[in-house]
Amino acid sequence: MQKIPEDIKTKLAQFQTLQQQLQMVAVQKQQLIMDKGEAEDAKKALLVSTGDVYKSVGPLLLKSDKASLEAELSDGIISAENRISLLDKQEQKLVGKAQELQKDLQAGLSGYSG
Repeated sequence: MQKIPEDIKTKLAQFQTLQQQLQMVAVQKQQLIMDKGEAEDAKKALLVSTGDVYKSVGPLLLKSDKASLEAELSDGIISAENRISLLDKQEQKLVGKAQELQKDLQAGLSGYSG
């Protein structure tokens, strides 16, 4: 019975780490997409609202003005879009590394008969 070479074990560990990183990026991206959607919905509701508007600060609702809330929501949407874009780029890099590592592992294991 042959022993698995150390370089293959190392590459397998790296591959598992990349998979975990990809999963974390996907979770972060999904949360940002949801946050952005909520901010967009709030902005739409704010635009059609009449009368007083309130802002949630912790457990409190504080009276606020429409213009500052709209600006705050717009900033939040832009920030979420920028962070989503960064996560997309990070995800693409991780996928590329994972694909390369997978090729290396397949090549390394093709001659291995276990």
